[in-house]
Amino acid sequence: MNTKYILLIILLTGLISSCKKDADKISFDKPKREYDLAVEGGINTLTQSQFIKLTKPSLTLDAKPLAISKATVIVNDGKKDIIFKESATAGVYSAANTPNIPNYNMAYTLTIRYNNKTYTAVDTLRQVVNITDDFLPFKIKKNENGTYDGTIPKHTFGYLNPNKWWISYTGIPAWNPSKFDGTESLYFSYTHFLGSPNSLYPLNNLKRTFSLKGEDVITIYKFSLSKQYAKYLYGVFLETDWNGLFSSVPVNVDGNVSGNAQGYFYVTDIDFQKYKVNVLK
Repeated sequence: MNTKYILLIILLTGLISSCKKDADKISFDKPKREYDLAVEGGINTLTQSQFIKLTKPSLTLDAKPLAISKATVIVNDGKKDIIFKESATAGVYSAANTPNIPNYNMAYTLTIRYNNKTYTAVDTLRQVVNITDDFLPFKIKKNENGTYDGTIPKHTFGYLNPNKWWISYTGIPAWNPSKFDGTESLYFSYTHFLGSPNSLYPLNNLKRTFSLKGEDVITIYKFSLSKQYAKYLYGVFLETDWNGLFSSVPVNVDGNVSGNAQGYFYVTDIDFQKYKVNVLK
């Protein structure tokens, strides 16, 4: 057979194989499961107004989740029902002026009725350890010129209790439970009761730094987490913050919402303190 024909056959075989791989990739990238709704938010003990967001998850990278309206949203705290109504922001449901009486170590149950279906979720309220009685998950060093440099790692491991922290100062907003704009990934930091996932993951780069004057004020919010919620967050970070070259194949991280839904309904106890920077050195 002519050498030119042999080369042409090899080239065509390679092109067909390449097309097949591209087709397989397109098929692989399609979502394997389409969820009815996603749940964000929950109940906290710091504010009397509570907020829960419901959305229809997007199926493509260029599409935003769609707000879910006209749903019935109720939370039972073990004593009474807390009724949520849709706010002026589509998909965000709020319960205003709710009595702030924590029902510690008890289950809070979320019930959502939407499109003739019912979804439920349960989380347990764990009492937070006061900020003054615990280790702070950041370091501050005083400079020769009188300013203070600080480092806040996003993840710290080996704590007795799991917690979320929101640490704000000049340039960093205060925590607001009514906002669902993705700032959680920017400003929350976490102390885990589980160990570091793997030394090969890029944990060192996951930190925030600041430089402040001694009279500047740092505001610290400390959030309690149930063990179930802490494990859920750990699973999420295995697929996001700690995803690297040697990571396992991505999997769906199951939340606590029943039915064909995703997300996690949480209840959290919060301690809130303000400090001048020079007393934290």
